[in-house]
Amino acid sequence: MFARLTNLRFWLLVFPIGWLVMVFVSIAVWPSPGAASPDELASEVTTALRAHDFHRLEPLLAVGGEEVAKTTADQFQTAQVERGVYRDGAVVVEYTHDGIRAEFRLPVEMQDGRYVVNPVVTPRG
Repeated sequence: MFARLTNLRFWLLVFPIGWLVMVFVSIAVWPSPGAASPDELASEVTTALRAHDFHRLEPLLAVGGEEVAKTTADQFQTAQVERGVYRDGAVVVEYTHDGIRAEFRLPVEMQDGRYVVNPVVTPRG
């Protein structure tokens, strides 16, 4: 046993196999994007916009990735997000900016059994 542990060929074989196993396990436990329900999605989007955290918002988006998440979160830098609810097929975020109350609507879509928002309007036809 000691001879095997001091053999360089043994370690050259064990490290790549261990690394591949780690990569496969990491991919298998990676969380799915989106949320399990529209109400949960509304809560997570609201929390991300309140914190101005585009890293939290990015996995909740149907399209766009980091750039769209960053642009969306930046729009709420000077606004105070009051609440977010799921209503009429969209997450409605209510906020106040410069004393004016407004709503921001994000259409909800279902992808791979999870709910996500689509801040980019895409034509359907």
